[in-house]
Amino acid sequence: MDSIDRYLDKVEHLPPAPTVAVQLLELFGDPDRDIDRIVELIKHDPSLTAETLKRCNCGFVEPAADMFEAVNRLGLYEIYSIVVGLLASRTMKQVRAKYSYDANRLWRHTVVTALISSILAKRVQVVEADAFTAGLLHDIGKLVLVSMEGVVYADLVRNAGFFGPKLVAEEASVFGFTHATLGARLLTRWGLPAGVCRAVELHHQSPAETTEHSRLAAVVNFANCLAHQIIDGSAQAPDAAEACPQSMALVELNDKDIPAFVQQINQALPRVEGLLHMHE
Repeated sequence: MDSIDRYLDKVEHLPPAPTVAVQLLELFGDPDRDIDRIVELIKHDPSLTAETLKRCNCGFVEPAADMFEAVNRLGLYEIYSIVVGLLASRTMKQVRAKYSYDANRLWRHTVVTALISSILAKRVQVVEADAFTAGLLHDIGKLVLVSMEGVVYADLVRNAGFFGPKLVAEEASVFGFTHATLGARLLTRWGLPAGVCRAVELHHQSPAETTEHSRLAAVVNFANCLAHQIIDGSAQAPDAAEACPQSMALVELNDKDIPAFVQQINQALPRVEGLLHMHE
């Protein structure tokens, strides 16, 4: 057991392993997936059932007769986004209830990163659910550090900045690891796919070599940079193209593509409006 595992063993304010999310991710990767099994998994979690029905009945004259109809109305990807969104929002609520932290800003960043990751996934034939999951959970290591370190980590963020190389370097210096490696280890413990865990681990760096999970890692690395640029503005955030050129190449974008791609993201933002308000 190394220092990261020992550190995670001390964490008290995070939800248990997301069994439903892991099982749904496996089902979504199966071309012969069973809708009845998906419905059964959702019904095991009352809050997930409530959120699914709420999202489903919004905009429809007639409410869904049952969960099977709700799943078919929304579609599997929308269902999965609700599952992972609830997991992430529960984690953030537990941390926010105990410590002062800019949770709204972090949540918006993670949701936009997840959206960008899912759009890029379609572009480069990466599993969309994997990309969305990695994007939404890429900063979960920050929540672990906030939970464990409280004011110490909040001060570190204020001094080093909310994101970027300086923050990562300060984390490594103070704790011996970064929020990226810590988050990846937590997701590994939770049983999420290896590619998702690897993408979370590498979300502050371009993949150094071509591996099985390089494209997914590149997707999340570039999405993370671009989300900061979109949310925080070019004056505060590093230019995504300059910060991660190798990842940009792996997701098959160049400088000339960026304005149109950002416009595509802005047009897609209404898709995640429900997620943006989920943790309030």
